[in-house]
Amino acid sequence: MTINISLPKNMYEDARKLLAKRGYASISELVRDALREVIYPDVTENGFTREFEEEVLKAAAEPRSKDIVLKNKKDIENYFKHLKVPKKKK
Repeated sequence: MTINISLPKNMYEDARKLLAKRGYASISELVRDALREVIYPDVTENGFTREFEEEVLKAAAEPRSKDIVLKNKKDIENYFKHLKVPKKKK
């Protein structure tokens, strides 16, 4: 859907300055982003509530049961020292 809006000259100029500063590609993108913040204040840019996104990120950071956790330099050296690399077929 397309809409047209009118802006005071100084607001338009400030919006144009904000494009480069915030990395927006167009005034339309800036307006959509501003509307999202007003209409959906509790939704992150990924489309989740802040609480849900925090839980997802926390869960993603936790090791899974078969993950190998290397906590220090010695662990890393031992891991690569004992790593078995399959031989390449010729």
